Amino acid sequence: MSGIAGMIRFDGQEVSSTDQQNVIERLKHRGAISSQAINQGILMSFDGPVEINSANQLYAAVDADVFSKSTPQQPFVTNYGLQGPASFNTLNADFAVAIWDSHQQQLYCARDPLGIKPLYYVHQPDRFFAFASEIKALLALNEVNVKPNQHKYREYLTWTTAYVPYSAETFYETIYSVLPGHYLRVTSQDVHIQPYWQPDLNQFSGLTNPDEYASLFHDYFIEAVDRRIQGKKLVGAHLSGGLDSSSISGVAQSLLLQQHRPSLHTFNIDTEQPSADEQAYVQALVDQWHSQHHRVRPVADVLDSVLTINHQFDRPEHFIIPSSFHLSVSLEAQQMGCDILLTGHDGDSTIPTGFDFLDQLLDANDWEQLQIACQQMVSFRERNMSFLSADWQQLSDQAKYEKYVLYIIGSDLKKRLSKQSGVSFLSMLRDQKRIFGLSTTAIVAYLVKRVQDKLAHRDLLNNALSTDFKQRILQRQQQSTNELIRNLSAEHKAPINQIVHTTNVICNEQMNHIGAYYGHQYSFPFFDKTIVELGLATPLEVHFNKGRGRGLIRNGLQDILPSSIVSRLTKANFVEYSTLSAQQLYQATHEQFSTPGHPIWEVIDRQLFSRIVAIVFNPRFPIKKKTRYNWLVSRIIYLALWLNSLKQYS
Repeated sequence: MSGIAGMIRFDGQEVSSTDQQNVIERLKHRGAISSQAINQGILMSFDGPVEINSANQLYAAVDADVFSKSTPQQPFVTNYGLQGPASFNTLNADFAVAIWDSHQQQLYCARDPLGIKPLYYVHQPDRFFAFASEIKALLALNEVNVKPNQHKYREYLTWTTAYVPYSAETFYETIYSVLPGHYLRVTSQDVHIQPYWQPDLNQFSGLTNPDEYASLFHDYFIEAVDRRIQGKKLVGAHLSGGLDSSSISGVAQSLLLQQHRPSLHTFNIDTEQPSADEQAYVQALVDQWHSQHHRVRPVADVLDSVLTINHQFDRPEHFIIPSSFHLSVSLEAQQMGCDILLTGHDGDSTIPTGFDFLDQLLDANDWEQLQIACQQMVSFRERNMSFLSADWQQLSDQAKYEKYVLYIIGSDLKKRLSKQSGVSFLSMLRDQKRIFGLSTTAIVAYLVKRVQDKLAHRDLLNNALSTDFKQRILQRQQQSTNELIRNLSAEHKAPINQIVHTTNVICNEQMNHIGAYYGHQYSFPFFDKTIVELGLATPLEVHFNKGRGRGLIRNGLQDILPSSIVSRLTKANFVEYSTLSAQQLYQATHEQFSTPGHPIWEVIDRQLFSRIVAIVFNPRFPIKKKTRYNWLVSRIIYLALWLNSLKQYS
């Protein structure tokens, strides 16, 4: 739970009691309120006090979970008093904060680097600035007009496999989100946005071998989990059977046993789809650590779940699998009385596979090491690379090796062809054929498949936006995390774009909202400051782990994880379940927006939508290729349902 809100007026008026009560009513599920009047407005904290530094005349509305080893009693006003906005980078914390500096007569708002705590704002120059942990609190203000932001639809409804920077724009015109890793300096005329995040990777320069990195990860990770469960009455955790959730569950239960506290409650979502069945791995962890385990089914009413999220989240649902999936755990955890839910969400972004090590070798022209790395990748029989060949498991070891090598070097060859002369390129191609031991047959087969894939890709749909919408709503420049992430990635030579991006941050925000409504805090040990910095500083070769990937976890947590999970290389496939969900959602809703006058048809081309729906329902269309179409159908329906909800503001 917990949250913040407030308003600063620039026009000499007082903050109206009606606005205050409306905000409190919208956020009351986040906890008991503490408020502090300031000379131009009011600061409000839910489930926590307003921090006050009388000596420096600093006041702060704070929504924070602080994990630093030693912190002052009022960390935000104390640290800000010493360092100013630079202090936002020092704490190990999930936070959203608004600090009123009376001396400067300015407000500063900031948010943690991964956007775990949400914070939204509206600014009307010379009139007021308001902020809140949920958009609905801002929509309740008398002077805020509710108008959907159609520019957001293009991003929301376009399928991409690239990492999209998180932007400040929301689904409402004039309402914005504070960017992760940034702070705002607010004046009557303007909102100045500045990045503050600067990860400290130099602290790990003394580490020299994989064992040292793994040992430090072991210690950091245990501490990250421990600091999150301190003071909690009953701890819960998602447990899918994968490396991330199993690591968290194992460490949490180990700590709870040592501390003689109530046992961990683990929650596994069973979709009853064979391709998503991870029960053997889940049971291995439960058998080893004896958690109080709950096997739950997704909420049966998919439509009701989506409508619930639309209300709680103040925007369309964002998960590719509807929140009937996630709500099932929150409902069960609420029934058990858990006040925290630990999740391994996107742990492989901060502690990655290290498969980018192959690209690193390619860029360095280190053909010998690249050959070894490719051999290591295909040496594990349980690794199924069916995306390279439908009959991967039946291929010979040599055939697997050749297909994988050509997959890795293929794109690079295309780049070099455009830069080198024909003679030079052919000479290099002969050298690579010899170095990697590639047969002419394999090369020809690869080139044929490339052509086939390119032809097939021409027919793929990335969106169903109408021509009129594209012409009417042009793309525009947005404030986003792009510049910060680009600069940090270049400075540290690290893939920071894989950690901070729209999908990741929005999922963090949505989980925060769900938890607030169901009485528990979602917490992310893999997003701990120490874990993020260690993951970024670890050499790719250490992550790569001789082809197994996730080296820090596999080597660092062997005393926690069952051997079957340590050696696991497979991942569950939820395409079957997402297909069923998309079908159920369409069948439950299509009559609601089938009329020509529904606002969704101002955005979507009906013929393209019908084509996508036909693919989702086509039993002959390969299930593994349905992911994008399930996503497109679901998102279009999510948006249509959200547009329906806007009628309450008209």
